[in-house]
Amino acid sequence: MDAIKAAVRSNTFDPNTEIPDLSGKVYVVTGGSAGIGYGIVAHLLQHKAEKIYLLSQSEQHAAEAQEDLKEWGDVSKVEWRQCNLESFRQTDKVARALSTELTRLDALICNAGLGVGVYNETKDGLDSHMQVNHFAQAHLMLTLLPILQKTHDSRLVAQSSDLHRAADSSTSFRTVEEMNQDIGAMKLYNRTKLAQIVFLRELVLRIKDGQFGAVTDSTGLPWINATHPGGVSTDQQEQAIEAYGTVGKIGVAAIRPFMKDPVKEGCRPALFAATHPDIVKDRIQNSYIVPDRKVTEPSGQAKDEALGINLWKLTKEVLEKNIGDLPYTMQDSNVHPRHLK
Repeated sequence: MDAIKAAVRSNTFDPNTEIPDLSGKVYVVTGGSAGIGYGIVAHLLQHKAEKIYLLSQSEQHAAEAQEDLKEWGDVSKVEWRQCNLESFRQTDKVARALSTELTRLDALICNAGLGVGVYNETKDGLDSHMQVNHFAQAHLMLTLLPILQKTHDSRLVAQSSDLHRAADSSTSFRTVEEMNQDIGAMKLYNRTKLAQIVFLRELVLRIKDGQFGAVTDSTGLPWINATHPGGVSTDQQEQAIEAYGTVGKIGVAAIRPFMKDPVKEGCRPALFAATHPDIVKDRIQNSYIVPDRKVTEPSGQAKDEALGINLWKLTKEVLEKNIGDLPYTMQDSNVHPRHLK
C-alpha cells in the first residue's frame, strides 16, 4: 500500500504550490486566452513571471482573459499579440517581431489547436487542422529557436494528445495532397497530434546533429517535450458537436461531467514541462508527458523514423511555399546515424 501511495504522489503536480518563483522569466503561450491555455498563463502569472506573451486570434477573448487574470497577479506582465494560426502571413509577422524583441525566452508553449472538427481549408490552401496544430506553430518554434537556445535551461512544449495513438495507420506525411483529404473529423485531429510528437522528435535529432548551431552543456538544446492534458472540458467539444451533429451532442453530454477543469487540472502536464526543475534534474528530454507529470512512451508510429523525415521535408516545403525566405534553414539532409541518445 505504501508503494502505491508513493507512486501516486510521484505523479502528482500542483501548479499552485509546485511551480517555482518565475521572477525574471519570459514565456510565450499560444492559445492562451481560453481553456487550457488560459490556465497555463494564469499559473505563470501566479508565480511572478516577468513577461508572458499571450498569442490568440480573438481580441474579445483576450480582453476577457486579461480581465480575469487580475485575480492571478500583475496583469501588466501579460501582453496580447493577435496571432491567427490559419494565416501564415500573420503568424510570420508575429514570430519575426518576437524574434527581434526578445532577449531571452524561458519557454515557448505551443498549446493552441483545433479540436475534433469538420474539414476546412485555410486561405493558404491547407487543411486547417494541420496548419493550425502543426505547420504554423512549427514556424513559430523554428523562428524563436535561437532565443530558446541561448536561454539557459529553456523549454519548448507542444500540447499533443493521447489520441495520436489512434492516427490512421496509412499516414505518411509525404504530400500536401495527402494532408488535404477529408478523412473525417476525428482522424484529422488525431493526425495533427501525431505530427506534433513526430516533429519534435525530428527537431531534437537535428539540433543534436548541429543543424541549428553548436550544442554545449548549457546552451543550444532546449528541453523539448510533448504533453497530453487528459480529457479536459474546453470549447473544443463544441467543434465535435458541429462535426457529428446529434450524435456528437449526445456523446459530449455523456462525457463532459467526467472531464477535467482546464485551469485546475488540464494545464498541469504542460506547466510541469515548462517550469519544473525536475525536467532538468531528471533530464527529461524528447519525451511524452501525461497527467500530471508521468513520462511515458508515445506510440510506435510517433517514433517512426520515416515519418520524421517525411514530415520534416513536408513542413519545409509548406513553409517555404507560403512564407518564402525563412529566418532559419531546414536542411534536407537526413541525420546518420538516426538515434536519439
